[in-house]
Amino acid sequence: MPLPPHRILDTREGGAAAPAARSTLDLQVAGVGGVPGGAATAVTLNVTVTQPRQVGFVQVLPTGSGELGASSNLNVYRTDQTVSNLVTVPIGEDGKVTLFNVVGGHLIADVQGYFTGVDNSAEGRYTALTPTRVLDSRDRTGMPPIPPPPGPTNPGDVVNCGNFATWAAANEWFWRYYDSFGDVAKLDGNGDLIPCESLPGAPNHPVRLPPPATPSHDPHPRPAPGETITLPVAGRAGVPAVGASAVAMTVTATDSAGPGFVQVVPTSGPTSLGSTSNVNLTAAGQTVANLVIVPVGSDGSVQLYNSSGTDVIADVVGYFTGPTAGTSTEGLFVPVTPGRLADTRQSPGEALAGGTQLTVDPQGRTGLPASGVSAVFLNVTATDTAAAGYLQVMPTGRATPGSASSVNFTGAGQTTATSTIGTLGDHGQLSVHTPTTAHVILDVSGYFTGAGYTPPPATHPALQSLTVAPQSDGGVAYDRRAWEHWIDADGDCQDTRHEVLAAESLVPVTYDGPGCNVTSGRWADPYSGQTWTVPSDVDIDHMVPLANAHKSGGWAWDAATRRAYANDLAYAGHLIAVEDNLNQSKSSRGPEEWKPPATSYWCTYATDWATIKTTWSLTVTSAEYDALAEMLATC
Repeated sequence: MPLPPHRILDTREGGAAAPAARSTLDLQVAGVGGVPGGAATAVTLNVTVTQPRQVGFVQVLPTGSGELGASSNLNVYRTDQTVSNLVTVPIGEDGKVTLFNVVGGHLIADVQGYFTGVDNSAEGRYTALTPTRVLDSRDRTGMPPIPPPPGPTNPGDVVNCGNFATWAAANEWFWRYYDSFGDVAKLDGNGDLIPCESLPGAPNHPVRLPPPATPSHDPHPRPAPGETITLPVAGRAGVPAVGASAVAMTVTATDSAGPGFVQVVPTSGPTSLGSTSNVNLTAAGQTVANLVIVPVGSDGSVQLYNSSGTDVIADVVGYFTGPTAGTSTEGLFVPVTPGRLADTRQSPGEALAGGTQLTVDPQGRTGLPASGVSAVFLNVTATDTAAAGYLQVMPTGRATPGSASSVNFTGAGQTTATSTIGTLGDHGQLSVHTPTTAHVILDVSGYFTGAGYTPPPATHPALQSLTVAPQSDGGVAYDRRAWEHWIDADGDCQDTRHEVLAAESLVPVTYDGPGCNVTSGRWADPYSGQTWTVPSDVDIDHMVPLANAHKSGGWAWDAATRRAYANDLAYAGHLIAVEDNLNQSKSSRGPEEWKPPATSYWCTYATDWATIKTTWSLTVTSAEYDALAEMLATC
């Protein structure tokens, strides 16, 4: 049962001294902050420790049960840290939970919701999803694009040659508007691009002037201190358009401007901005993640407030049903006494190597049943890190490494923990991926009932001809140079890039002297909805990137087929003109990792992607298929 975030503990109040190291604090949760006095079996808290006296950890366990030190929830590796983590813990004796404070810092707890014991239910049942990125302020995924400063407006036919004292003045006026609107004042009667040839000083050849300089434009600014992002979640990433009471997300703050916090609340809810926190930052340049369970606002959105200025990322991992859902026994939470599921320090005794995955079958272990588990509530710890990186918890076989993250660390020798809800994938297993060598510890505190992950049905025609298979390079390393592109296939001196620029311009393009290279035009970038007039601001994007095609079967092609794919002009959606920064943000990522910021383009994007994969007999991964199904649902 999700609750608007509410602070129920802050040991800093009244100027009190921080609790001592290795002390315990029994916290009353039943009957507090919206948690009922008798019906609640477990409580979900965002717990924070600040001003720690020493390195170590904080453990949260039901009062009167569990073993002190047998698991951990918050890990501190520096005494200047402020660390927070989401904790779901059974409620113990007298309606309390116990915080074992090894580090001896101040403790803060914000209640987020609670669980009740039932045999079946309509509301409050959890649906596990493949983690999907719905917000990334670094490239404005999930945010409206920031349009560039307005260019010149069309002045219309408001002057004639008699309005200018010199030919140079007439020429300057002509080129100020020509690239965007053409010869709107009809100053060039014979179309030779020499306006007002009757004026003194007119040359016998065009003197082209560059368009007026536009103000500098940052399309991806870092959110400012105090800025609130409204994030629509209903109808995205597998969350239904109606009927979800709360959403579970991993929220990451990165490249912070300074110490502060990120708070996530339901839009138009009763929780005031700044009164609670979810992600805490202690210095500039940090990357910190935390699991958030937050009620969905009445408009289907949530709000993310940041106090100090930081980029924010959100990956949806699942949602909870509302009262209008059907009654079922699936998706019910069953708390267990926190126990250790995996610890690479013990087995196999070696750190998880960068670029590899740890696969775990949690069923039948640490208090979990042998079957009937759809997801597990985990505390995930990275320790003895070799360098900056992350851990990604994902359903085995149902996600792509790098498409989301669960735990973030910023250097070597760190110990960082974050809660997550791990969806079980193929064979009832979950996997942990890291691009950087680190030891991995998994502690489980409960599970959700259900039959496990079920991929979405192939309801859209574009999905029905796709072949699902893991990516492979067939032992042939990808080399972009082997995919010869931007060739002059028809011998007219215009290569593929300039053919696309000419075809997709909204106005007639101009060329350089030889007529080979486009020098001006007007292009509407469908990824962002923005318009550009300078060719250097526009990239030609392979809808299905060359590297993706290589790993989807293209590795077996001969040079002629690779060349034909890289320069295909037959299908209009194969090569498209887009803003260069967005193209670089997309890079070689598939739709499971990157989607256009303009959600109105998702239907076309996914249709084109699926069409190209089918036409060229390329495969899709299961995660790629799921992402395409999500986007095609917007058609």
